[in-house]
This record gives sequence, structure tokens and C-alpha cells, in this order.
Amino acid sequence: MKTLFNSLIKALNTYQKSGQSFKAIVGFDGYVDKIQKVVRSKNGSQSVYYNTITEIANHVATLAGVSGQIEIRNLELKLGGNAPIMANSLGALNIKNTCIGTMGYPDLNNVFEEMHPNCQVVSIAEPAQTNAMEFDDGKLIFSEVSTFEQLTWTYVAAVTGMENLSKWIYESQLVSFVDWANLNYCTDIWEGVLEDIVVTLNPSPNEKEIGRYYEVNKKIADEEGIGMRHKNYFFDLCDPSKRSKEEILAALSVINRYKPYGKVTLGMNENEARKVYKSLDGENSSVVDLQTVARYIFDKITVHQVLIHPTDRSIVATENKIFEVKGRLVPEPRILTGGGDNLNAGFCLGLVLDLPIEQTMLLGMANSGTYITNRASPNVEELVEYLEMWEREI
Repeated sequence: MKTLFNSLIKALNTYQKSGQSFKAIVGFDGYVDKIQKVVRSKNGSQSVYYNTITEIANHVATLAGVSGQIEIRNLELKLGGNAPIMANSLGALNIKNTCIGTMGYPDLNNVFEEMHPNCQVVSIAEPAQTNAMEFDDGKLIFSEVSTFEQLTWTYVAAVTGMENLSKWIYESQLVSFVDWANLNYCTDIWEGVLEDIVVTLNPSPNEKEIGRYYEVNKKIADEEGIGMRHKNYFFDLCDPSKRSKEEILAALSVINRYKPYGKVTLGMNENEARKVYKSLDGENSSVVDLQTVARYIFDKITVHQVLIHPTDRSIVATENKIFEVKGRLVPEPRILTGGGDNLNAGFCLGLVLDLPIEQTMLLGMANSGTYITNRASPNVEELVEYLEMWEREI
């Protein structure tokens, strides 16, 4: 384990000193998040909050048939959404990115003005609204997402412009599409990007390969003149509980079709992974171990790797092997909302740096851990400091 930490810290220091620059595109949601606590009792002006979801659930159950009031305390109003939070984290890690989403239209909502300077914000609709109630053992998220109903592929392409979308995708080493579960027509969007952009930009097999890149003449040229880059495609379904089995399978089918055009990763937390496992006709989804879940999902779909990140570790299934790296539970997290998005951002930095998979997994967990510890997405220097602290604890 010490060797893993040392090699990752060395890689990050090298990246920091190199001035190496990467580009990404992330889409397509956006929320205004109210981070909240639920009040259990008061002593004068002092509030005592519910510590666990179980506690508040038990209290709510006692109100059935009698009604009652539950007091909420707003702690923070912040930018939200899988795409903006992930893009913001990528920006802090020095990955310049285009974030497309629902962040205010025609004018940007004020909360998104705090996005990292490395983020080019392209807003296409008004933001969704979220009440995120945080507890020691998780969070309850109540969202109003009707703004997403207008997000069809035709609408997204028209508002952003096909030429712009093509250029951003063409120039990016990372293409990340997230929050499928909450966008009614997300499968339509992913398929539109694939058929109308990715397929047409991809070099043919007989073009000359230069290292990880291709030399090719295309109608859209990038600044370095090396043509269509090797790409990482990262997909996160978000919680698919409210979607039907047929819808989940249709989304997975579209993700499968990206494989010829780059390295494809499907990322999920434990709950999401078990839902997908069940949709793929896996048995005993609540009791089977997560390595089995990861292997089963990988074998049933056509991607390069499947990432599952429960709260205490990360698991990756590839064609030849299952990898598992233990995480670090933050004893007193200052924020939970966005932890998974920061994990995805750290993992994706590992992808574009072409790090070994276990370093990439550790990088994702460290980026998330630093975020929930500091209540802010870390830069590379802060990430290294966290890794050094974590290593000393082992």
C-alpha cells in the first residue's frame, strides 16, 4: 500500500511541475443546492440536529395520520448537479473543461459564477432545485427537476450549436456524461452525440497512429494539429431507481456503442450498481458481494471497465482482473453532497494521465476525501497533502 501511495504522489508532483494541459467536456444537468440539516430539538438559540437517516425516518413514521412540523436549517446555498460539481473539480485539478447544463437561461444563475476559472460554462436552461438534507450516515435529496423535460438531443444541439459541440468533443481527452437518471431524454442525447458527432470525427483504422494519438485530416483541426485524440468516455447513470428496467438497458446499450471510439468507463456507487445488476437479471442483488456485482455487470455490457465506489473502497472490473483499493472514511465530513462527483473527477484525472488502475482508483477516493474534509474541491497540491496525511495513518 505504501508503494501505491508513493507512486501516485510522485505522479501528481510530476503532473504539477510539467504544466501539462488537458481538456474535457461534461454534461448535462445543473441544480441550485440548498444544503440543510433537520432540527431535532432546540435549547434557546441552539439547535440539535438529527444525526442519522434512521432517526428522522422513525420520527416521520410517527406523524402518519396525525401530521406535524419538521424544521429545516439552511446551511449553504451552492451550485449543484453532477456535471457542474464534477466540472468544477476537474477545473481545480487543472483540466480545462466545457460544462454544458442547466445553470440559468438566458442569464447565468448567480451560484454558478463561483465555477473554477478553468470551466467554460455553457448554460442551456434554468437550473433544477434541490434540498439536500445531510446526516452522518448519508443524505436525503429532494429535487424539483421539471426543467430537464425540455432537454432533448434536438434542443441541446440547437442551443449549443453542432459546430461548437463537435469542436469541444474533438478537442477533449475526456468526455463525461452524468445524471442520466434525472434527464428524461438523456439516452436520446447520448445517442445523438454518438451518431451525429463522435462517429463522424473518429479516425478510420488505417490512419497512422502516433503514440496515443492519430494523425488525420479532418474538417475541424485542433491547435496542435494532431487530429482526433484518443478519448476517455466516462458515464455515470446516477440513481436509476425511478427508471424502468427497459430504460436502463437502453441506456447501457448506447454506452456499449461508444467502445470503438475510446476507453469507456461506467461509474456507479453501491446502490446504483446493485440496481443495474438487478436490471441485468443478476440474482440476490442485496446480498451478493460487490466484486461479483462488478464482474457480472462488466460481463453483461461492452465497456473497458466498470467502477463501483461504495463509501469504504473502490472496485474496478476489467476484462482480465478485478481490482479493489481500500478507502479512508472521513470521521467528521463537512459536506457530503458532491462527494461522488469529486471521486469521478479524481478518477478521470487518472484516466487522462494514463495512470495504472489502482493509482487511478486511489486518486478518485483521495479527491473525494479531500473535498468532504475541506468542503471544497482540491487542487493538486492539496490533493498531495491529503494523500501524505492518509499514508501516515496506515
